[in-house]
Amino acid sequence: MSRLYLVDDDQDVLDSLNWMLEGMGYTPETFLNADSFLAKVDLKQPGVAILDIQMPGIDGLELLRRIRQHESPLSIIMLTGHGTISMAVQAIQEGALDFLEKPADGDRLISLLKKASEATEDAFTQQQLKQRIIQRLALLTPREQQVMSCVLAGKLNKVVAAELNVAQRTVELHRQKVMQKMQVSNVAELAYLMAVHNI
Repeated sequence: MSRLYLVDDDQDVLDSLNWMLEGMGYTPETFLNADSFLAKVDLKQPGVAILDIQMPGIDGLELLRRIRQHESPLSIIMLTGHGTISMAVQAIQEGALDFLEKPADGDRLISLLKKASEATEDAFTQQQLKQRIIQRLALLTPREQQVMSCVLAGKLNKVVAAELNVAQRTVELHRQKVMQKMQVSNVAELAYLMAVHNI
């Protein structure tokens, strides 16, 4: 299980949730406000955060936005009181996984945590893969980058050669280098890699 964080300004809520989660085999870290959470938690690592939506200072929605600004792989579950359902729905539109109504129902909490744990691990894996692709791109020379752009645009080698004013054989060699450095075997794979990771 990924790391689990609880953020709520109500100590009683924190204690009861903590007790419930420990009974399920989790060891959550608890925070009474968003500032202490932001000061301590590494937002680049996978994890699950249960955030109270209504807190003094930085509230749950604002904390969610800040986590998203960091492109964090954290999965966020909002904890909401009776009157804040519309805010919880807004939070989902802004990237929260789901919301829990107080007092939290144990069965619903278990199923949400399972879903959240899978989502954060997946997001973290995708981010790491994207990072590796960016590192591979950095290995390309400016000319190889030009050739790659032309190839991804579907241009034939002879067209690329004419556009770049080089021999067709030179384009073929650059193209081979691009495939090697990007660790793909064909243009379709290359295009898929770039598209899936929005590069």
